[in-house]
Amino acid sequence: MLTVQVWQDRVGPLRNSSLLFIVAFTLVCCFPLRAQGNALQVKIDTGTLQGISFGTLPHSAAFLGIPYAAQPVETLRWKPPLPPPGWSGVRKAIAYGPACPQNPSPWLPEMLGRKKMVTDEGCLYLNVWTTNLSQEAKAPVMVWVHGGGNVEGSGEWPPLGETLAKKGVVVVSINYRLGALGFLALPALSAESPQHVSGNYGQLDQVEALKWVQRNISRFGGDPNDVTIFGASSGALDICNLMASPLAVGLFQKVILQSGVCVDSVFPLLHQAEENGALLANDVGVQDNSHALAQLRALPAERVLEAAARDPHLDLEPVVDGWFFRGQPAVTFATGKQIRVPVIVGSNEDEVSIFASPIVGGKSYRPKTVTEYRQWLRQKFIVYADEVFADYPAHTDKDVAKVFRKIDTDFDFGFGARLLALDTARIGEPAFLYHFTYVGAGKFAALGAFHSEESMFLSKKYWTSWIARPYDKKLSDAIIGYWVQFAKTGNPNAPGLPTWPVYSPRTDLCQELGQRIGPESVPRSERFEVFQRILTSRLQKTQE
Repeated sequence: MLTVQVWQDRVGPLRNSSLLFIVAFTLVCCFPLRAQGNALQVKIDTGTLQGISFGTLPHSAAFLGIPYAAQPVETLRWKPPLPPPGWSGVRKAIAYGPACPQNPSPWLPEMLGRKKMVTDEGCLYLNVWTTNLSQEAKAPVMVWVHGGGNVEGSGEWPPLGETLAKKGVVVVSINYRLGALGFLALPALSAESPQHVSGNYGQLDQVEALKWVQRNISRFGGDPNDVTIFGASSGALDICNLMASPLAVGLFQKVILQSGVCVDSVFPLLHQAEENGALLANDVGVQDNSHALAQLRALPAERVLEAAARDPHLDLEPVVDGWFFRGQPAVTFATGKQIRVPVIVGSNEDEVSIFASPIVGGKSYRPKTVTEYRQWLRQKFIVYADEVFADYPAHTDKDVAKVFRKIDTDFDFGFGARLLALDTARIGEPAFLYHFTYVGAGKFAALGAFHSEESMFLSKKYWTSWIARPYDKKLSDAIIGYWVQFAKTGNPNAPGLPTWPVYSPRTDLCQELGQRIGPESVPRSERFEVFQRILTSRLQKTQE
């Protein structure tokens, strides 16, 4: 796939001849170029784009690296996105824009087969894949929000645009600001804001991208009134946040959340996030005075990210600011005030296994003895530790690894996915809950059904070390079929696919997606009651 943007909006011509060679080599070797004429030109609200053909379908076209907002550089760093500038002539949209600044990811060699992304602070680009450029086509639209903990990733991965577009939908993937550049809150930033808030810049970018879709997607054969947003991990969490935000009303009609929700989270309030953000200013040696913002905005992006990565006390995440969020998303959902749309939501059986795996450089803590496990429970759940242990007991040291995987997965993923399905059913919208259980071979076998695994089947682009097996195709076809059918109708059920029941708290059924595909009782849901009480207690403390 393409990795380098062949034009640059703010830094001028490429300076390195070897980089130009890489661009040319990548274009020729990694993307199926075809003759390009006016048929692959689209006029949007900011100018005319020249796309590129893909695959064998006669009217297929990809438009890559489209700016959807003004680039957030210099004085626009840490400000809400502004509309993009227009251009004259024809802009080539044949290569991905740079990813937003991020530290090197140990996941990348496995996920995309390379060591690092091409990044630039001018990164607010999106990509479109379509098989019908007629404005009369009105095809359903699927907008992908990538994962990566809100600190890494890009609209490039997983590379699912071509695979899904061939099924009759228009696919959009987006970049959005990450880490300290996307989620920093500071009193000085709030003071200069017309809304008197700061933080959430990455989420505001997502809103801006969805507004771009509303204005322009019909030019690519898409229907702006039939938009499904879907994402994995932090991308799914961010989409859940959009469902709780008044700023996103009317921008989408369906949602797919893969291993990430906001209903089990408690986010910092603005003043807490501002205090936290002050740690970063201190880390880079910027004093709290009238010149602080100018000094912070003058710092290289790399220095900001490096300082954030070194500070173990710095916690950059979405913030309850009174503007993007009116209150805690968990409360918004619990009181039925979220955006009312049909939902697919689910989690994987062994989500957390990958976070401690050398396959992706994982270094997450894992207790090895019953004593260490009990200590972890006390630190995590405090007064509820004994109750959690009763539900997830480890009687010997040999039990600890397996039990810890289940408790950590259920608390961070399974509980929240089911809770969102409950919240959706409560307001009368259809929710379809899944449980992904497929176990890979070779080095992946010990990881079970790990976090982000299902995205490989959705894109048909498997990780570097993945060992292909015949059943992969059956599961991949089923997931793609369910997801696309849901985008088209609001219901994943279609001829040729095993029936997937709508979620009901009375039956408490989900759809297993694995070697077996079909309904089953939600695993271990009888143990989730204590998690609900823990969440309620944490939310109550935010009101004190």
